[in-house]
Amino acid sequence: MRIDLYLKVTGLLKTRSIASKAIASGAVELNGVKAKSSSSVSVGSKISLIKPDGTRITLNVLEVPTSKNVSRKDRGSLYDVVGGDE
Repeated sequence: MRIDLYLKVTGLLKTRSIASKAIASGAVELNGVKAKSSSSVSVGSKISLIKPDGTRITLNVLEVPTSKNVSRKDRGSLYDVVGGDE
């Protein structure tokens, strides 16, 4: 799954266009490298993200959904937060 779609599906960013803008501005890293919108996310990937409000979050991908729609209650099981600003 593309990283821009993953960020949208998991609810980390509200829309895919916001995710694409964050990626283009350099606010998203995938496995320690600046991501491109077309970068592929897989189980075990590490994502570092600076959210629009300025907070930084680092997470490990636990599961990649097979569809573009995931219920809100299931979104948290897709990743594990390992660090960030609180």
